[in-house]
Amino acid sequence: MGSRLVHEPEVTAAPGSSEDAARGQQKIFDIARGGVGRRRGGPHAVVLSEAELNGFLSQNLVEVAKMPITVRAVRLAGDGIAEFKALVALRDVLSASPIASLVPSAWLERQVWLHLTARANLEVGATRTQRRYLRFDVQRFAIGRQPLPRFFRWLLPSPGLQGLLRWRMPDSVESITIESGTVAIKTSS
Repeated sequence: MGSRLVHEPEVTAAPGSSEDAARGQQKIFDIARGGVGRRRGGPHAVVLSEAELNGFLSQNLVEVAKMPITVRAVRLAGDGIAEFKALVALRDVLSASPIASLVPSAWLERQVWLHLTARANLEVGATRTQRRYLRFDVQRFAIGRQPLPRFFRWLLPSPGLQGLLRWRMPDSVESITIESGTVAIKTSS
């Protein structure tokens, strides 16, 4: 088990270039603005490629997570499933966990691979005025190549990790569909 914790997980995903990051950022900015500048009327779909998403997240996820994290890959597997691979300090993974006191302090400073497989769901309130969130329901959790039991994620209440699993969405977002290699975000005008 020990050596599996430090090995990089295998996640095959389209890498994002700086051009992909810029395109992804522009698309996300357009969604956040509620489609300002486009023709009003019916629903509008924005499609991000896996490369655009990886480029954008590699440069911007720290702001969402509120902790130092380096995204190395996001694979859009399809059927609503996304797989994440990132480097993070073990202390940030265990920050609010009782387990942290059991781990040697030198280990807490080590960078570890965080590997999550999750199903994406759009949380929509009962009324149109309630906030919307993109929630990732973790199906598989691993540190390095070592899968951890499902109950283990409840021992990791790190605010940074919780921030990775629930993202505020603009009110105009109607649906989010993850297919193999792409994510489609449908917005209303």
